[in-house]
Amino acid sequence: MGQFMLIAILLACLAVAFAISALWQRARALAIALAIAVPLVVGGLYLLKGKPAAVDPANTKAPDSMQEAVAQLERLTVEDPKNYADMATLARAYMASQQYDKARDTYKRARALDPSDTTLNVEYAESILRTSPDRQFTPEAVTLLDQALEKDPENQRALFFLGLYQRTSGHPAEAVKTWEKLLSLLDASTSSELRKQVAQARKEAGMPEAPAEATMHVVVKLDPTLARDLKPGAVLFVFARGVDGAGPPVAAKRLLPEKFPVELELGDADSPMPTAKLFSQQKVLLMARLSTSGDVKAASGDLEADPFELTVAPGAQAELTLNRSVP
Repeated sequence: MGQFMLIAILLACLAVAFAISALWQRARALAIALAIAVPLVVGGLYLLKGKPAAVDPANTKAPDSMQEAVAQLERLTVEDPKNYADMATLARAYMASQQYDKARDTYKRARALDPSDTTLNVEYAESILRTSPDRQFTPEAVTLLDQALEKDPENQRALFFLGLYQRTSGHPAEAVKTWEKLLSLLDASTSSELRKQVAQARKEAGMPEAPAEATMHVVVKLDPTLARDLKPGAVLFVFARGVDGAGPPVAAKRLLPEKFPVELELGDADSPMPTAKLFSQQKVLLMARLSTSGDVKAASGDLEADPFELTVAPGAQAELTLNRSVP
């Protein structure tokens, strides 16, 4: 595989990574976290260690921008180069501001202070990738990922980057195995883009397409006597819950119906909780509600169907009728 293709795959996969919110929650919240955390860290440094730097106005002033936050952290790490929390936060601030060379070097210093932090080691591996001349993982970065997965086999970011390394190094079948494990840990809203990359990796490996996902067919009807209550923009929610009706749904869909009946498929990809899949249940209660406000929480005026108990099996079918109004 040519270098151009490798870089193209890398860029595509990194774009996917940013679409997987579960993997990047820390990065998106970093600017807010820094604005809150830095002054607290400074104050705590003074209270715990009594260092003059902690009362320096340049360090106690709440930062107004990412640049000011980074400058404060730089001063703090110069004053106390053995403070792991400050060093790690500075490395993440450099990553957030795309100063990847500085981030890599700072991650290295932070890791020297605490090599046991799995999350930081994965971030360090990413910084090495972003600063590598050929945009490839170095042996050190791969070792960091392997070590992270030894300690935490379900570390989502480590699984993603290990799969990326496997694919771009000419082992797409291994990437498929790694990424399919990752898919089992993600909910439907964060897995769709990664599934496309898995499909491409399967193709590169000469593997057959993944078998079609098992689903159940659901038809939702509207009682004709309630048709006049149908409001423009109303949202249809269809849920599958455990037979006791308690707990979060094991599958859910949100639709904007233009007319009834509405036909849909429910499968494991519709499970909002990665650890509670639809097809891990023997039976479920199917429920449907038409929300006039668009809110998932039931409200007066919404239209509901009677719950329907269904044995879970591929191809199973059910019919629900919206036949009553929520008081």
